[in-house]
Amino acid sequence: MEILDHTRPPTPPHHPTAGVVVLREEVENIADCGFPGTELVSVAELPSGKSYNNRIYFLTLRHPSDEASSNSVARPEQEVVLKVNGRFFGAHKVQNEVACLQLLRAHCPDVPTPRALAWSEDGHVATFATPFKTGTISLNEILGLNSHPLGHGGWILMTRVMGDPIASANMDEATMKELAGQLGDIVTSWRRNIPAQPHCGNIRLPHDGVEAGDIPTVTSSALEIRGVLQEGIDVAEPITNANDYYRIKLTDKLRELETSHTYTPNRSLAAPIRAFVAEKLPHLQLTGPSVNEGTSPDQHIFTHYDLSPRNVLVSGQPPRITGLVDFEFAGFFPPVEEFLNDYIGNAGDWPQAFYNAYLERLEQNCIATPLKSFDADTWNLNCWLETLLGCIAPWELPGSHKGAALEAKLRDAEADARRMLEKLNSPEKFRGPIAPYGDE
Repeated sequence: MEILDHTRPPTPPHHPTAGVVVLREEVENIADCGFPGTELVSVAELPSGKSYNNRIYFLTLRHPSDEASSNSVARPEQEVVLKVNGRFFGAHKVQNEVACLQLLRAHCPDVPTPRALAWSEDGHVATFATPFKTGTISLNEILGLNSHPLGHGGWILMTRVMGDPIASANMDEATMKELAGQLGDIVTSWRRNIPAQPHCGNIRLPHDGVEAGDIPTVTSSALEIRGVLQEGIDVAEPITNANDYYRIKLTDKLRELETSHTYTPNRSLAAPIRAFVAEKLPHLQLTGPSVNEGTSPDQHIFTHYDLSPRNVLVSGQPPRITGLVDFEFAGFFPPVEEFLNDYIGNAGDWPQAFYNAYLERLEQNCIATPLKSFDADTWNLNCWLETLLGCIAPWELPGSHKGAALEAKLRDAEADARRMLEKLNSPEKFRGPIAPYGDE
């Protein structure tokens, strides 16, 4: 079993899953706790590098036969997924993904997403919600954790949705547009049916007042939304508007700029960024009325945050979308955020024809997008802010860059940051239409 192979080369040190170790015995015990009497038939690990923030294991379970049935009837099998946190993530990421999956199940039951069957925020205490086991139990004695320290920070056991990631290069134009339309309808479902929220960020599972044995659940009327997981930001008070959202993210990037040795050559950026945050940012109009979606400017929309082809699964002929996965950074964000990440964070992931057809379907469904309905000035301000964030302390540096190569990358980042600051400080000079997706 690959899961037991401790001799393979480790993941590079900068990779979030470096050092994560899950033993076959631990997997067996997790499965046995949630599905008593079930046989763990097989365990297969998603190859390293295909899941950036976790270790992913595909488990095949063979459940006990119904005693009333004939012995000749085959024992039913089920495929599930064990998602184990990378070492830089912990309880809040587990809580957030479980909460998002619960919200989707409650409000969008037709959207093909996994169901959380069990989860542990620290690997020591687990909550089970399977047909065979419900409630919260301590794993310490069962797993012998006192003598075997864990090499990870929690996990989620979930149902496996079938399909393979969209292979964009193999799609003809008709198939591409059909799948784009399906994706547009799925996104429409959660933007319409999961109630918008006054706070911005990721979700916490409730703990206060939960009785022993209860299963923590979230309801859209009483969500605790706090912090920005993808940036590693925790805050004491909820974020209520887009200006504060960017102030918090920019302040965190300033901290990285001023404390990390990697970014020392670019620390002259700190003063103009700090001045922008104090003087200009509070007055920027970063949201507009989302008339199409019926929300007020400062309400926040359920957002997947990583709608990349690797997270959209298809199967069958003709292919249909049969699974949406990886809701670990999903949450409630300004209405532009999903599209910003597509344009900037995941730039070029989708063929332009696919993405345009996807936006067209959203527009047909009365969801505002950069294709037609977003105000160009508001969109451009958000784009410049998001680009600025990526230039202050680029997460990918140093990576493999050293010496002159690293210095060149830092000079480019500084130049880009100063260009964005110029636009943000005098936006009236740089007005223009929204650039098409994929436009450089």
